[in-house]
Amino acid sequence: MSGRYYFSVMALLASTALSQIPFAHAQETEPAETASDETLVQQTIVVRGEFIPDEKRSTSEVSSLLDAEDFATQGDSDVAAALRRVTGVAIADDRFVIVRGLNERYSSSTLNGSPLPSPEPLRRVAPLDLFPTSVLESTVVQKTFSPEQSAEFGGGSIDIRTKAVPTERFLEVGASIGGDTVTTFSDGLLYDGSDTDVLTFDDGKRDLPSGLGEVFADGTFDTLPDAENRAFAFDLLTDASLLVLQEGPVGPDFGVDIAAGERIDVNNNLSIGLLGAGAYSNEWSTREAQRGFAAFTGADALETSQSFESRATTNKTSVNALGSVGFDIFSDHEVQFTGFLTRSSEKEARTDIGNLREGIDFEERRDRTEWIERELWTGQARGEHVFPQVAYLEVDWRASYSEATRDAPYQTSVGYSLASGTPELSTETSLTNLEFSEINDDSTDLGIDLELPFNFGDGEVILKGGYAYVEKDREAQNNELALSGSTVFGPELETLRPDIAFSQLFGVGNGLLTEQGSGGLPGFYLATLEVDAFYAGIDAQLTPFFRAAIGARYEDAIQVVQTREFPNGTFEGESGDFTDPTRVNGPPIEEEEFYPAVTLTWNFADNLQLRAGYSQTITRPQFREIAPSRFVNTDTDQTFFGNPFLVNTELENWDARLEYYFGRDQFITLGLFYKDLENPIEEVAAGDESGTTTFINVPGATVQGFEFEYQQTLPVHEWIDFTWFANKDVTIKTNYTYTDSEVDTDGEVLLIDRGAVATGGELVSVTREAAGFIEPNRRLQGQSEHLLNFQLGYYDSVARANANFLINIASERIRSGESPIRPARPAVLEEPPVSVDFVYSREFDLWEGAYEFGFRVQNIFGDEYEAFQSSGSERVDVDVYDVGTSISFSLKRSF
Repeated sequence: MSGRYYFSVMALLASTALSQIPFAHAQETEPAETASDETLVQQTIVVRGEFIPDEKRSTSEVSSLLDAEDFATQGDSDVAAALRRVTGVAIADDRFVIVRGLNERYSSSTLNGSPLPSPEPLRRVAPLDLFPTSVLESTVVQKTFSPEQSAEFGGGSIDIRTKAVPTERFLEVGASIGGDTVTTFSDGLLYDGSDTDVLTFDDGKRDLPSGLGEVFADGTFDTLPDAENRAFAFDLLTDASLLVLQEGPVGPDFGVDIAAGERIDVNNNLSIGLLGAGAYSNEWSTREAQRGFAAFTGADALETSQSFESRATTNKTSVNALGSVGFDIFSDHEVQFTGFLTRSSEKEARTDIGNLREGIDFEERRDRTEWIERELWTGQARGEHVFPQVAYLEVDWRASYSEATRDAPYQTSVGYSLASGTPELSTETSLTNLEFSEINDDSTDLGIDLELPFNFGDGEVILKGGYAYVEKDREAQNNELALSGSTVFGPELETLRPDIAFSQLFGVGNGLLTEQGSGGLPGFYLATLEVDAFYAGIDAQLTPFFRAAIGARYEDAIQVVQTREFPNGTFEGESGDFTDPTRVNGPPIEEEEFYPAVTLTWNFADNLQLRAGYSQTITRPQFREIAPSRFVNTDTDQTFFGNPFLVNTELENWDARLEYYFGRDQFITLGLFYKDLENPIEEVAAGDESGTTTFINVPGATVQGFEFEYQQTLPVHEWIDFTWFANKDVTIKTNYTYTDSEVDTDGEVLLIDRGAVATGGELVSVTREAAGFIEPNRRLQGQSEHLLNFQLGYYDSVARANANFLINIASERIRSGESPIRPARPAVLEEPPVSVDFVYSREFDLWEGAYEFGFRVQNIFGDEYEAFQSSGSERVDVDVYDVGTSISFSLKRSF
């Protein structure tokens, strides 16, 4: 008997008893009149609480759950948008989670229990905007560590659960249309691109010229003969469809989705379930932003070093598909095979006008085009088996392989000087360049979990154990070409379209391209992480009202990064071997450790229970954080490089939560948490004037806070004698999280000696004082002090209508860290918009079919996004833009 089943039986007995005797905690059995004269033994049954099914109540850990009903009532189209409603969770960049003040690097995401690769160059965790809620059953955020999970656990773990195989046949088809007040039916910046961009695929237009890929691979671009260099340059810079920006009207967003399922009962011992789902969406967004950057001039005075206006229009298209087949065998065995694919492309045209560089006292213009493809697919097999013959032993197993890719094959930037008042093509390498980057990430996961239940005294004990093997591999490459500084445009070329100017320039034998580096740092790296893990634990119902879950996880892990030195050295295919000895390898990160976890649950009064937990965990540096390789964050234009001398962050976690359940999906919880971090990783300025950032292990940090959550269906019809409320269930949901953190800078940090890398030497560390990079006692990056969600809604059982009013607030947080040296700069703070939304849906029957109509308004008051630097009363806008109010309509047909 599983622990959850045991709790259900106990609660059902309690519910039955309470329904018969309202107010009693004990019932005495009276003897019948026909009983014998023998002494009757008085029986006492103690009951506490009711049978109120709720996953976060029955589990031994502190967790939060969003199910398909939540996705529908909140109107969120992807997992990232939905998770911002969860207690203690915020979202960064519209795709990454911040749990309890710890940014995405301290969280992990899994799909049906299997870890996911990431197509993002800046993250090892998968971006959650890739997962549409239309194909999901639920999402669970677990905030306390349990030994069944990876020990790489900081803020929390997110398990994304795809829809289960159906119990009956169904078919659903849906469509949506919408837009926002900033973008839709207004003029935006566009460029042609390829004919198949709308399908998330490039048709080959952005492919590298023949032979250029091999030149990039062996790092010999700068040794090409001039004629060959110009031939590549001519192919790359003369296609108007990839260079020329245009203005044109932007249409509405739209999407379609379909889902179907079938249940086949072959016989009494075998049933087969089939599920298929797919969706396509096409969305537009325009951002007209004021951007800039500031540095200290002395004391607390700020001076704007960059200030410009940015206008960008992005077209994001997405496709996804899910297929699953499941087998129920002899009622004790379930086997399921699942395949999931999600793919998206972002096509952006952008222009920046203003003082784009420090020390330039005249305006410049930079026109950019960008195309980024992201794809993630996974294949998974899993089984759940119960063996009644072996004391009801439960065996669960899983095996999965996943791949994620990101390809940005043709990011262009063309610079113009506005010093004369008329745009003139710039020859400076910092303004006109081409960038090509590619990332391939894959993950293999194998695991088996065992549970053996048995009775001990008056309770049930479950022995748990298991094994897991995870391997994650990444290959990343980045190449940047720029016009040589010796390039000279004649007067007749200066104001022409760039494709025409470059065609004439290279066509007559002028101009060269040069490959750009950053202090000799390489643009290519390989990384791998292997983890072997065993765990054991016990989940014991020691008394009817006291439960203890105790266990430990052992992990043997190694993480290695290899980079190819720029510009020499060659890499041979998938073998992972370098043929040139001038490779740059960071020291491997190895550890063999036990990670304990204890959670105690005490049901001390009716429907009231108290949880308390303690655990030790780690988080490992992300690949991009330890690779001494150069990359550019295209969202913020920030260049960063990794630090191979980073070490693991070790955490001690304390949690407590008081829970009161008074109905199905009705509860109040109050939680406290405290985390002590040793060697947390922070992004910091590299200490030069280029604005480049890197990563360091801060000596320590602490995070503490409390969470409050309340959800109830209110009997308004009993309070107000008004006909309108007669058939309506009114529900209120709210949660609030207060978080505080503090960084300890009392100690030293290790940095990479970039000079040694540039001269081809071995990696050398440089020791610095942590206080020289981070302001003492400041909070951690990404931590908001206040998170608040509020939802008020009703369901009309007669009209089959559902309406919800929602508010989401996340207070100010650090987007990127400060620089106390050369030149000193304050941290960049960001204030996400306060989002006020309204979601309405209604089911109706028409023409012998079942339909559902949906209407959604997001950011009703049009709150804007703000990122800024400040000191005293002075403030400089880093990135400020109007998000706009979005409106959408949807219609779904069920067959």
